[in-house]
Amino acid sequence: MSKTRRLSGIAAGALAAALVLSGCSDDGDGGGKERTGAVPPAALKNCGKVFGERNVEALRADLGEGFQPHDRSLTEMKQRMLVEAQGWNPDTDKLARTTFRPCQIEGRADGKEAWVNATAGWSRYDVAFVTDGKHARDFREVAKGVYLDRREEFDGRSLIMPCTVPGTRAGQGEELPLQVSVVDTDRTTRSVSTDQLLKALAESTRGLLGCAERITVPEKLVP
Repeated sequence: MSKTRRLSGIAAGALAAALVLSGCSDDGDGGGKERTGAVPPAALKNCGKVFGERNVEALRADLGEGFQPHDRSLTEMKQRMLVEAQGWNPDTDKLARTTFRPCQIEGRADGKEAWVNATAGWSRYDVAFVTDGKHARDFREVAKGVYLDRREEFDGRSLIMPCTVPGTRAGQGEELPLQVSVVDTDRTTRSVSTDQLLKALAESTRGLLGCAERITVPEKLVP
């Protein structure tokens, strides 16, 4: 694929991702349920799978009485991401690149709302884009095959990694890599770091999808 086609695909992908992001609040179980103040056990368990149980308990301590997890179906996320990857064609690259939110946690810190949100999806950037040319300066390889986006945009701190899944075209792992992000907003007490949450999200998502590559995500991502 030419560089020009790749960049135009990136622009289209960015628009599609933004549209999906704004419309995915009902993606999964209980997305529209009224809040009652009680912590829903299913959501707590699901977020434990996403971030790790110890990390979620640390967030619970940080966010106090306002702690409230919101989950989305991991089974549905897996199925839809696999279908997207298996239908991806590198010659046309018309994939919409759905953004999924497997866990959102809200609470209060110093009297203000605080949020920790996990997102996952197929990246609009391929590995060549993040390693070569003028755009490579926006990314840093924090471990072999693990690229940190230096820019913290609306989707927070992001990692991009090859993730080859069954039934896809040759080269899918690097040309359609996995991207996971954590938005960690207004949390003043940090018993668990954003880097630790992002590492846990990356590992749980790779395990869920069955990525073929063996990749080790480091504990510390930002110097």
